[in-house]
Amino acid sequence: MLMNDKLQQLGELGLGSRLNRLSDYIMKEIQIVYDAKEIDFDPYLFPIFKIIIDNQHATTTEIQEKLQYTQPAITQALKKLINKGFIRYTIDKDDKRKKLFQLTKKGVETHHRMIPLWEVIDKQVKWLTEGSASSLTRHLTHLENQLREKSLSQRILDNLE
Repeated sequence: MLMNDKLQQLGELGLGSRLNRLSDYIMKEIQIVYDAKEIDFDPYLFPIFKIIIDNQHATTTEIQEKLQYTQPAITQALKKLINKGFIRYTIDKDDKRKKLFQLTKKGVETHHRMIPLWEVIDKQVKWLTEGSASSLTRHLTHLENQLREKSLSQRILDNLE
């Protein structure tokens, strides 16, 4: 443990803050990978994008049920995905109030470019998170130390070559 890492020193009391810090770090590192591979995509949009991919189309309600995100968060993400040209929507024939979100041609092409990245990201995160620590905070310390030795983006990019 680094003695100057105050969040680690807080033990279980700092868990939420450490998880938040780790989440921000992972998103930043994945953005570095997307940028390096010239993919204009925001990692925060991944869960909603992936649900649309997996289901061919999805409604806001279906996304909300699957992710447990708030309605405004989903609406904002969908708007970003539409503005980037990755998804579009049609009105449900049976229920005119429902919008069915689906990939555009650009969304399909971007998805295909991302598949190899996602496979390496998945492997690297699995490798980093495997272990048998006796507590979540000890495991988190191990993970943080691994990421200090070599960044997640570097681990991913090294394994893409």
